[in-house]
Amino acid sequence: MIESTLAGDDTDYYDQLLSLLTGYRESLLIIDRKTADLAIHNFEVEVDSNGLLQQLDTLHLRLQTITATTPEVAVHGRQLTVLVIHYQDLIKDLLQELSGLSREWRQLALNESTLHILIEQAEREASQAAQHVRTDIRALIVDTGARMSMLLIIIITIIMSAMFYLLRRHIESPLNTLVSALSTMRLEQMNKPIRLGRKDEWRMIEKALNDMNKKLACSYAQLEQSRANFQALVDNVPGIVYRCRLDSDWTMEYLSDGFVELTGYSTDSVIANNEISYAEIIHPDDRDAVETAVNKAVSRGLPFSLEYRIVRKDGEIRWLFEQGQATPDPTSQTTLKLDGVILDTTLKKQLSDALAESETRYRLLLEHTTEGIFGFDKNGVTTFINHSASEMLGFTQEEMIGLNNHMLIHHSLPDGTPLPEEECCMMKPIRDGMEYHVEDEVLWRKNGESLPIEYWSAPIMGNDGIIGAVVSFHDITERKRSEENMQHLAYHDLLTGLPNRSMFVMELKQTIARYRRYGELFALHLMDLDHFKEVNDRLGHPVGDKLLQQVAKRLTRTIRETDVLARLGGDEFALIQKNLDSISDASYLAAKIIDLFNDDFLVDDNTIYICTSTGIFIPDTKNIKLEEMLSNADVALYKAKEAGRGVFTFFGDEMSLQMYHEIRLSHDLSLALKRGEFFLQYQPQFDALSGEIAGIEALVRWRHPSHGIMMPADFIHIAEKRGLIKQISDWVMSEACRQAKAWSDRQIDFGRIAINLCAKQVNDAQFQQSIEELLDTNGITPSLLEFEFTETVLMEATDSTRESLQHLSTLGIQFAIDDFGTGFSSLSYLSKFHAEKIKIDREFIRNMSNNRNDAEIVKAAIALGKSLQLTVVAEGVETDSQVDFLRRNHCDILQGFLYSHPLTAEELEKKIFKLDATGSRESI
Repeated sequence: MIESTLAGDDTDYYDQLLSLLTGYRESLLIIDRKTADLAIHNFEVEVDSNGLLQQLDTLHLRLQTITATTPEVAVHGRQLTVLVIHYQDLIKDLLQELSGLSREWRQLALNESTLHILIEQAEREASQAAQHVRTDIRALIVDTGARMSMLLIIIITIIMSAMFYLLRRHIESPLNTLVSALSTMRLEQMNKPIRLGRKDEWRMIEKALNDMNKKLACSYAQLEQSRANFQALVDNVPGIVYRCRLDSDWTMEYLSDGFVELTGYSTDSVIANNEISYAEIIHPDDRDAVETAVNKAVSRGLPFSLEYRIVRKDGEIRWLFEQGQATPDPTSQTTLKLDGVILDTTLKKQLSDALAESETRYRLLLEHTTEGIFGFDKNGVTTFINHSASEMLGFTQEEMIGLNNHMLIHHSLPDGTPLPEEECCMMKPIRDGMEYHVEDEVLWRKNGESLPIEYWSAPIMGNDGIIGAVVSFHDITERKRSEENMQHLAYHDLLTGLPNRSMFVMELKQTIARYRRYGELFALHLMDLDHFKEVNDRLGHPVGDKLLQQVAKRLTRTIRETDVLARLGGDEFALIQKNLDSISDASYLAAKIIDLFNDDFLVDDNTIYICTSTGIFIPDTKNIKLEEMLSNADVALYKAKEAGRGVFTFFGDEMSLQMYHEIRLSHDLSLALKRGEFFLQYQPQFDALSGEIAGIEALVRWRHPSHGIMMPADFIHIAEKRGLIKQISDWVMSEACRQAKAWSDRQIDFGRIAINLCAKQVNDAQFQQSIEELLDTNGITPSLLEFEFTETVLMEATDSTRESLQHLSTLGIQFAIDDFGTGFSSLSYLSKFHAEKIKIDREFIRNMSNNRNDAEIVKAAIALGKSLQLTVVAEGVETDSQVDFLRRNHCDILQGFLYSHPLTAEELEKKIFKLDATGSRESI
């Protein structure tokens, strides 16, 4: 070995020692790099944190701008402000922790520097020792020879081995463990402890590193949580949070997730203008305006807010509201970035446009409607008024707005009585929130006149509740005038202007009440113009109407203001003469009224003489009823007419009960048709030889509610006097045709149905037309009908009546002359009318057995009929001897109680229209 050493072959041992020292140096270099990495990361965190603090300060300023916008955005702005302040506090805490870590890193770097010095010193000492060893060995070899050289080499080897062992145990192993731990360390794993397993100086390094890792891990976790909270908040903000460059393309660097939903484009396609720039998404018509507005605000250092349109990826156009501010780029203070928020305002824009359009329509409606409309605040101060209200009230809009509307136009009721504000229904909606409708009240015009109105008042609602009320109204002057006219028409006669029957009855009730309570005597006058119908027939209804007007004026001038004069209808007037001192007062006034008609009336160049009859009733008991008074006065009037007309008569005991009975029946008769009290019975007529049914006669009956069944003889004359005969005859005609149609449809052979006609019915101008309409309505064959009329009807018939009868005869209707032989011109009228039958009056048939003259008249009538080829009917046949006489003289048809009493339709079907076993009708 000594020889090799002397020969220079022992350099391998020194090289191994130097290699070991070089390995230590390389390990230290690795530690330096890891330490540098961590130091650089620490520096980057500090740098990023400083930039982040600047960005957070900028964001905080921008959020303050956002809170000044719409309420919806302001809410999110305040939430963001709270989170940003919290985030700033965490960053500041992190920076403090990083400052402590920096101090630890500096201590670690100092320890590392000391370690480097020790290693370099060891390296130098080892090199020097090796050099000394070489020198000593050479000297020893030279001095002591080869044996000593071998001993020295062994000693050196032992020393080197010991040094290598010490270096490997105390430096290389801990360094390898530390390098391995640092090489695998990540920020996410900083809480994982480093274990060197030493109790010397490395223990201090291990503790310092582990403490540093714990602090870094805690700060990193807080930082990540803050970042997650901030990102969640940004993602939940309506619309888009962005950062972009201040260039013509608006190059985006950051976009929140709301961008996708709002535009239809992905964030990756727009960030850095990968596929499309944000400027291209802005509507072409709005790009220049957007760029100009942003640049103008940036040049002044102010935040900007603007509204514009974009074109979504699917082509839909949407409105956006953007608010933002230019901020310096953290990496370059000379470059500006734009940070801001974008909200979708399409719906708001649509609502705003619709609201504006609605507002325009509302303004047009408000200013052009005929309704007056005004509004006022909670204190009653007018806030707006439309043109119609201004026109109706006479105030200009300037004169109304700002003044208390109640004190100005609604202070009093129609009669001038003050209207307290608390009772004003215009003001009540402000207090209770309800709507009010008042049909009749007044506003007061500027000139002091009252304006009758109908109005509606309703509360006006604001964000904080009721802020006022609105009133709409219209002028009801014309309506009130119409109502007054209608009221007048309801209680006054249109032709004469006098009170009508309704008003008269009301006045009479009040007069009776005063008579019962205070004993104020009065008289009831009923007046009827004599022969007024002749005036209408001769001169026409217009002249008759003017005559009634003149009569009303004369009567009005004659009576006192306290008396009540009314026209009850037609030519009938009524008068209540109040406050009588005696009955003579009534006589005096009645005579005075009759004297009025001594002078003629001049109507349209026609001189008319007319008089009046008056019936007077003066009550003698307080228990008298209104209906009884009217009936008594009517009875008195009836008696006056019976006395010769142009007179007045008082109601008294001397009047016969028969007259009173007729008056009552007259009244009841006028109601009978309405009540359906009339009905028909049918009396069959039989062939005198065969006994077969030859026809039936329809006879009217009255089922009176008090008197029971009444025959025509009991009421027909009253109907003729009261002018009701035509109405009754028309009803009989209609009902008989209906029954004939029913039997015909059931194929019941009844011959013809005979119906009695009155003179008014036959002479009516519409007689022929009404019969034809009746036939069409019922679908009845004319050959089923037979009309009977008396000789009196024939005598009053006009030429047009005869033509109508002739026309109806051609249709198939037969005519019979009833009560033949009782008139004065039977034979002359037989030649003028195409009658098929004559009916011998029952009075002749009843008396012919006892009166030879009547028997001869019957024989002559039958012979006359036969000679004229007329069918002869004998009515009122009641005995077999009468039948024998009539058959011997060749009478054709027999009718009377001997064969059948008058029957209802149902009774007739059972008793008369019955069939025998062979299907033939039974003979009588």
